[in-house]
Amino acid sequence: MKEKDFQLELVFNPDGQEQKRLIVNDVDKYSWMSKKQLEAYRAQLEKENMRLRDKRGDFVMGKSENIRLLEETDLTVSDRRYFMILVLYARFNGEPLAKDGVTLNNKSIGEIWEISDPKTISKRLNKFVKLGLLEKIKNGRVSNYVLNELYFQMGKGKKHNIDPGEKFVKLFKNQLSTVIGNVRKIEQNKNRNRKTGQVNLKDVIGLLHAVMPYFHYETYYLVSNPDERITLEGESVLDALKRSPKQLKHLSKSQIGRILGYENANRATISRYMQILQRSGAVMVLENNNRTRYLIHPDLMFRLDSDGTDEYTEYVRQLFGQHK
Repeated sequence: MKEKDFQLELVFNPDGQEQKRLIVNDVDKYSWMSKKQLEAYRAQLEKENMRLRDKRGDFVMGKSENIRLLEETDLTVSDRRYFMILVLYARFNGEPLAKDGVTLNNKSIGEIWEISDPKTISKRLNKFVKLGLLEKIKNGRVSNYVLNELYFQMGKGKKHNIDPGEKFVKLFKNQLSTVIGNVRKIEQNKNRNRKTGQVNLKDVIGLLHAVMPYFHYETYYLVSNPDERITLEGESVLDALKRSPKQLKHLSKSQIGRILGYENANRATISRYMQILQRSGAVMVLENNNRTRYLIHPDLMFRLDSDGTDEYTEYVRQLFGQHK
């Protein structure tokens, strides 16, 4: 079946869940398909459908290779933090960013960012537009914004559909919101009794954006070979790790620093960032024999075309539960 012969559209069932619906442009043309062909095609559609619905809530799909290319720009960890906050307000099918159904503009974005200076707000938004993270939509004298589908997509895209072979990371909005809120609480607690030298910890959220392309699709570790399969046919992830523990090329603190754009990465700074993200429920820091490994919560980021109820994913969830 050729792509021009059908179309997939996002629809909502009576329970408010998102689903993809197949519309065949020429029904008679495919009335002769065999049972085997139909079953294979239904499996393909279900796989596509799973990309749009998940019991863990709404998610955006980040395109790994394109996000990795942002390392070659002047995007800072602080920029990344402000952008991740906007991801919470992404809407389906290329609709403008909105909060509680109200489309966001410069002023309302500034309120969300807790920035009052219009020039500072405009400068950062224009930087995102220039880098291609956002698209600006002029509505008279007011500007609205859409996630650029070259990097992030939510639902059925209008311009840049996801290729089935393209590597992407699901970023779940519910867990991201929880992590951002937890970081804010940690910062408030640290500053509660400080009269001078207030600390700002919220930039650690930017680290999550930077490491998305390094999220291993089977194990949830941060590695330099995120797309490399480690399991054999019929083998569990835990058995694969036991059989060959050196298959994963874990990211070091220095590598993470370079990903963030630091020429001379301060390892202590990366450690502090990761400890805060661990306390916020985003990351687990595993240390042994002077080596550090980083595990991402599977309800924050996910790569598999499944609902996340497999045995290994449940095991990782339990690990996070034990280290709260």
